[in-house]
Amino acid sequence: MQYSKQAIFRKVLGQLRKNVVDIQAVILVGPEGVVDHMVQDPSLDIETIVGEYITLLRIARSASEDSGAGNLVENIVVSERSMMIARSIPPEHYLILLSRSQDQIGRARYELKQAAREIGSSESDG
Repeated sequence: MQYSKQAIFRKVLGQLRKNVVDIQAVILVGPEGVVDHMVQDPSLDIETIVGEYITLLRIARSASEDSGAGNLVENIVVSERSMMIARSIPPEHYLILLSRSQDQIGRARYELKQAAREIGSSESDG
């Protein structure tokens, strides 16, 4: 990722941190794994989380495409203690947000959609 793309990613992270409560991490992943990330909760094992969630995204993407529903745009996992939202950034990247709070899932989805759009437009520019 070029410097300008990293700068855009950092700017987007700043907006997410202001607008979404209790963020634990935001991770940008591509076909080769983690591209960039921001971790607020040092107790998280990012490598394990990313490995497991990428497997889940591959399965969800295949199920969506194979069933004729189209490309996977968003995936949400809500557990007892947190939520994970992944938003597609075509062609092969995902922006993943982890948060302790489930109370504002709609707000988190909206903000992640905006962030993914901004990062995606920077990808097509450069």
